[in-house]
Amino acid sequence: MSVLTAVIVLAYVVTRALPAPADDTVLSSPLLLQTLIAAFIGTGTDALIRSHPRFARRTTLIHWIAPASMALVLGAGLQLLPDGPAWWLGLSVSALALLLVLVTEYVLVCPEDARYDLAVLTLTGLTYALALLLFITLNAYTTPGLISALIGGGVAAALAWRLFAFSVQSLRQAALYALIIGLTCAETLWAISYWRVSATGAALVTMLPFYLGVGLSRQQFTGTLSARIWLEFSVVGAIWLILTFLYIYGAN
Repeated sequence: MSVLTAVIVLAYVVTRALPAPADDTVLSSPLLLQTLIAAFIGTGTDALIRSHPRFARRTTLIHWIAPASMALVLGAGLQLLPDGPAWWLGLSVSALALLLVLVTEYVLVCPEDARYDLAVLTLTGLTYALALLLFITLNAYTTPGLISALIGGGVAAALAWRLFAFSVQSLRQAALYALIIGLTCAETLWAISYWRVSATGAALVTMLPFYLGVGLSRQQFTGTLSARIWLEFSVVGAIWLILTFLYIYGAN
């Protein structure tokens, strides 16, 4: 885990040393290298998970999603930070986050592990935080709305699919729900690209359908979706939306 994390951090440093892009877009930044970094941590995660003595699945794909998505999003986010203490602090936090997600995925291989419930809670929190950072980063770049929608929708669908693994026996059952959530987030990103609002404000708006979609879908999978749950999520969604608009127009 430490070697894999160290290589990823070194790759971030090398990416930072590359010449600055001609314009401030996701595609003009060193996206190719960041994608290679994500692919590398995916293969590293594969070797890590297969080394677990209780691993019995045919594929490790579900364990790739969070580390690869985190490596990609953190790499893009680091490009936005200015040189100096802020960038080095961001690099340190990124290294700790990557190490934490690798440890968590390793623990999640065995449901009988005493730390399993804590690992589920940790990965759930990391996934929601990663989704928010993803939406902030996409809105911070001056990328065409369609490109942001495709990237954001794809990653959001993958993250939702990862969270559904805790609630369903068959991941194929959850694939359609994850695709719908990804499509909803993509449409929100595309629409909000025409709205003059800060990256954080736009991300908070986009985060709402992701949170509601994942939360209600997981309740559906576990058979606990009821009128009370619908009411709870409706109230939380309304409060989230009100606070988001207060933040947006208060900042303006």
